[in-house]
Amino acid sequence: MTDVKTGTLLAQSSAVASGDGVDTSPTAYYRDSPVLTKDKVVEGYIRTSATPPGQRADAAYFERINVATVIDEATTLYNAERYQDSLSQYRQALSNPAGEQLRVLNGIYLANAKLGRSAEAEQAFGKVVALGIASNQLGVKFLFNPGGTEFWSDPKVSGPYAMWLRQIARESTAAKVCMSIVGHTSRTGSEQINDVLSLQRATYIRQRLAGEASELAGRTKPQGMGFRQNIVGSGTDNVVDALDRRVEFKIVPCG
Repeated sequence: MTDVKTGTLLAQSSAVASGDGVDTSPTAYYRDSPVLTKDKVVEGYIRTSATPPGQRADAAYFERINVATVIDEATTLYNAERYQDSLSQYRQALSNPAGEQLRVLNGIYLANAKLGRSAEAEQAFGKVVALGIASNQLGVKFLFNPGGTEFWSDPKVSGPYAMWLRQIARESTAAKVCMSIVGHTSRTGSEQINDVLSLQRATYIRQRLAGEASELAGRTKPQGMGFRQNIVGSGTDNVVDALDRRVEFKIVPCG
C-alpha cells in the first residue's frame, strides 16, 4: 500500500501460493507479443512490492502509476479482440509522457498488426526496438522448430520475423551500438545439446542481421545460454514456454 501523494509505502504483506491447478496458458497479449515486456516500470513495481513500509516507492514505477490503469484497460481490450479500441487506449497512454513504456509501444504494434496495418505495425516495432536498445534490454521471441535453427514453420507465427530482423538491424545501426546476441532454448534435451543449439540460433540471427546491414557483422557476437536462464521452464516446446526460446540483444562496449 502506497500513499499516492507522498510515494511512501504504508504497508506491505505477502502470501505463498501454489501453482497447482493454475492455467499457465498465456493471455493473448503475451502470447502474441514479439518481445519480453519486462521494462524498468515493471521492475520498479517488483522492487516496490519488496520495499519495507516507511520507505519510498521506486521512482520509475510511482511516477507512471496514473497511466497504469489506461495500459491495463488497453491490454484487456486486446485480449478481448477489440483491437481498434485497444489501439486507441494505447495511443492515449502514449500521449502521456509517462506512457512511453515498452508494454505500450508493444501494444501499439500488436493492435496495428491485428488490424492489418503493416506499415504502422512496422513503425511501431521499430520504436519497440529503439526503446529496448536504449535501455539495454531487448528480448525477442524468435520461435524455432524443435532441435534446429529454422524458424517455426507456421507462417502465422514466423511471418513477421523478416520485418523484426530488418528493424533490429536498422535501429542498432542507427544507434551505432555493439551487441552480444544471446540465444536461449527451452528445457528439453541435455545441457550440452542445448548449449550448442542456443549458440547456433544466436549465430543464425547474427548472420541474418549482417545480411540486412553488413557493418553489424563486426559489431555483434553470438553467445549461447542453453536453458540456464529459462523464464518459464516448462519444457513443453509450445507457446507456453515460447519466452524460453528467445534471443536477447545486450549492448556491449565496442572494440
